Amino acid sequence: MNVRDAYVDKGLVEGGHSALPDIDVDYASDRRQEIKEYLEQRYNVGGAQRVFSAGTFSSLKLKAVLKDVARVHRVPHSLVNYITAIFDDNMDWTGLFKLAAVNKKVNRFVQDYPQVIEDIRTLMGQPRAASIHASAIIVTPDNRDGRPAECFDFLPIRKMDGLLVSEFDGYSVDEIGLLKEDVLATKELSKLSAVIGIVNRTYGKQYTIESITRDELTDAKTYRLLAEGYTQNVFQFASRGITRFLMDVRPEGIEDLIAVNALYRPATLDIGATDDFVRYKRGEVAPVYNFGTYEATKNTYGIMCYQEQFMSIAHTLGGFDLGKTDYLRKAIGKKKADLMASLKEDFIRGAVGNGCPDYEAEEIWHKIEMAGRYSFNRSHAAAYALTAYCGAWLKANYPTAFYTVALQWADDKEIPALMAEMEECSRARIVPPDINLSQAEFFTDYTTDEIYWSLTRIKMVGGKTVEYIVRERERGGKFTSVENFIHRIFRYKLKKYAYWDDPDNADEAVKVPVNARHVRHLVLSGCFDKVEGVKAVTERLGLLQRAARELGFALDEKEFPADLTGKHYFWSMQQIATSGIGSIDYRRIYDNSEAKAAIKGKAAYLSLREVMNPDKEGRRAAVCATVTETAEVSYTDKTNGERKKFCKLTLQQNNDLLEAVLWSDFYEIHRNEVSTLKGRVVILTASIKYSDYSGSNTLNSYKTSLLFTV
Repeated sequence: MNVRDAYVDKGLVEGGHSALPDIDVDYASDRRQEIKEYLEQRYNVGGAQRVFSAGTFSSLKLKAVLKDVARVHRVPHSLVNYITAIFDDNMDWTGLFKLAAVNKKVNRFVQDYPQVIEDIRTLMGQPRAASIHASAIIVTPDNRDGRPAECFDFLPIRKMDGLLVSEFDGYSVDEIGLLKEDVLATKELSKLSAVIGIVNRTYGKQYTIESITRDELTDAKTYRLLAEGYTQNVFQFASRGITRFLMDVRPEGIEDLIAVNALYRPATLDIGATDDFVRYKRGEVAPVYNFGTYEATKNTYGIMCYQEQFMSIAHTLGGFDLGKTDYLRKAIGKKKADLMASLKEDFIRGAVGNGCPDYEAEEIWHKIEMAGRYSFNRSHAAAYALTAYCGAWLKANYPTAFYTVALQWADDKEIPALMAEMEECSRARIVPPDINLSQAEFFTDYTTDEIYWSLTRIKMVGGKTVEYIVRERERGGKFTSVENFIHRIFRYKLKKYAYWDDPDNADEAVKVPVNARHVRHLVLSGCFDKVEGVKAVTERLGLLQRAARELGFALDEKEFPADLTGKHYFWSMQQIATSGIGSIDYRRIYDNSEAKAAIKGKAAYLSLREVMNPDKEGRRAAVCATVTETAEVSYTDKTNGERKKFCKLTLQQNNDLLEAVLWSDFYEIHRNEVSTLKGRVVILTASIKYSDYSGSNTLNSYKTSLLFTV
């Protein structure tokens, strides 16, 4: 019996599906082009063109339509620009009139130009421009009606930017019976491949993504890592909310991860399915299984998490053939009430015929309808969970390699959280850049588990500059001092600089892509600390003076004031500003500040890491930290209906980040001062409260909180 006959015997009859299947395949982002080229080589045989991209169309939105129509009606441009600036980007026809009901300017425009408003109604949503779908690829059959065929024999094709593109969009291609494949790119697979490559080269292993997800699925260390919330840079599990959910679930096997991935969706959160899953998993409540549903839902404690579960119940209990279960999936997904009504009758009749009480059949059908609104495809969830597990396994067992790649791919904003987690759960450590070891990417010494900061992360130091420095280092050996570096790097330049920002002429900049400002930033970021034997960051002043002298000028005291150059934190802040890495002694700043005396007896100094300790909840703390972000938030006071504002601050102490909330009673008084805090060091007194939203302690202002800037 062939595979097709095997499916037919199970009820999957030809023509029974509601539509062709979706084929969505994720490939490593750096190899996606190879897949497209393979498809063309495989199917464009003998000169026939069978492979092409799906077209897509952008539609006219309210803003664009209004501007175009108003131009025809000669409405003043200034007025149209003013009105459209009020609109949200995705505002629809109904939204326009809702806005007009509360906004006098928009209301007046509607009243004054009724013909403009009438004309835009028929134009909204119409195609505006054609383009190429980002991922959809179609391969047409090699014959039609018994004769050889190309893509042109099935649908109209155009050429755009040298590529064949359909005149139909992806949905229309489905409707005429052609199979569409979405060739998607995900950077996660590229990152995992990079980590595995490092592990195999460094530790002499032969791992692959497949071998890890096949042979290592019972690793207790990996599940413990996830249960403790160390999820930074783990695919699908890195957000605050799902990390909290993982910590509540405490996964023990891959089935738990699949369920977590499927359940953490807006609809399931709304109906409380995630809370139910946690209670069942912990044994706090016994799960209840409806008649005939145990086999389908035993791995999820009676909760329908996956589309396959309600389809399986419809098949085994309701007697639907497999084609009909697919109709059920489509009917629920597209909310087709008439089709759902007829399918309900068929299901209940089949369930009762299989021995299920009629009232319970009604209950099961209601659960199927509810599940259809939120349930996730199990195969999709499983693929995501296995990918996530692979990353978590590498993180648990080879953390230095994992964090090296994570840092190479990370945005600047992601790095502090990665560094903080790295210190807590691994031996890996970030160290400042070293002029004799650091490279364009993060460089790791796997014998010491030290990850050297990337030279290209230093402010204004670009790829060509780093390439030139590394090439000279390879040619002439390690640099022995600041002077040695300058003499070797600038050996082709005769120019004497007037100051750090004195520009090179165009020819010299091409010949030697390193200038005085680069030298300044390399010194400030700590690149010469090791080679010069620097014991304290304050010694960098001497390095800068020597570098300036070699380059032809003296330091300006305005840039490096005498009253600050002896302070440890001044140089640490300079290092952070130029490279993004550094360590500030915030306790020393607090102890030497005038704020300490004012705060004495009102709050106790705590580091941000101490504030995060659950045992500290309820205490009043004095913290010293740098403000990295400020965000004003509006809300309605439920007691009197007034609109009020509060502010969220993101505080940073080296690698630790924490949220502080300045509530309206405090914020209204200090609003002007708070607006200038970004990038500055502050001292704040606040109470420690647990936040369900973030899943950790936060700082909250009270009416008599104290705020100082350093």
